[in-house]
Order: sequence, then structure tokens, then C-alpha cells
Amino acid sequence: MVGIRPAAEIEAEVEGVVRSHRRRLEGLLPQAEVVHVGSTAVPGALTKGDVDLLVRVGGCEFDLAVRTLCSVYAIHQPENSTATYASFVDPAAGGPPVGVQLVVSGSHEDALFEPFIEALTRDKALLAAHNALKRRLDGADYERYTREKGDFVERVLSRRAAGSGDGSE
Repeated sequence: MVGIRPAAEIEAEVEGVVRSHRRRLEGLLPQAEVVHVGSTAVPGALTKGDVDLLVRVGGCEFDLAVRTLCSVYAIHQPENSTATYASFVDPAAGGPPVGVQLVVSGSHEDALFEPFIEALTRDKALLAAHNALKRRLDGADYERYTREKGDFVERVLSRRAAGSGDGSE
């Protein structure tokens, strides 16, 4: 079951985890760009308590980056992997769980993360709708949470692409 809480409650822990994993990832993949994404990157957001890091690499570096990250992180949601996206988790994380989203720079998957976080940060009504969804999903099973949150993200990104920028219903 998913538990929801204000990201501010774990802010100090999150900052340390982001710093630590950014150093680790930049050491493993010096050519990569590492960006803190997810609810813990958005002031005022509710979170299920995990930290998400987006790691961007060039297309020719992707396969090596996957192999390199497999040596340190566990593969997460292999059914979602593509030629330009792979997801990992830190199996030994102390504190907030850590997810690493590896993408090829400029790919479809790359365009899913930062634009959504930017929309939540800039649009208070959208953040309120996002937080309302999270409150509604507090205590839900992980599959339902992932499905409904994914639907919300897709609506936001579709509306942004269409020019409205609003993910509320």
C-alpha cells in the first residue's frame, strides 16, 4: 500500500540522498546529466516518499549506461524498458527509496519528466489537482497508484502539448 505525505517532511533526508546518488551516478557515468525529478523536487507537493533521479545520456552511450547501472542498481519495471529508457532502484537505499530513470537525451521518455515537474512547479492549480489525486490514492495498492498517477501525467503532458497546460479535470 502507498502512503502519502508532504515532501517537506522528508526534505532534509531527500537533499542528502540526492547529493549522494548524484555523486555516485556522475562517477559511474561522467558524461551523464543527473536531474532530481518527482514529487520530492516540487515545493508543496505530496509524495509517497521516494526520490526519483533522471539520468540523461547520448544515444550511443545508452547500452553501456544500462550495463553500468546494472552493476550498482536493481532493474525496476523491466516491462517498461525500451531502446531509450530503463528504470532502476537502489536495493540498499537507507532512508527514502531511490529510483533512477535512465533516458536517451531528446527521446520520448526524456520529454516525460522535467516538463511535468515544471508544470507542477509553475501552476498552483495543477499542483493542487496533483495533491488531491495523491490524497485520494493514500492507502491504495501500488498498481492502482502507478496507473492513476501515470494517467494524470499523460493528461498534463497532452494538454501542455495542445497548449492549455492544465491537467485538472
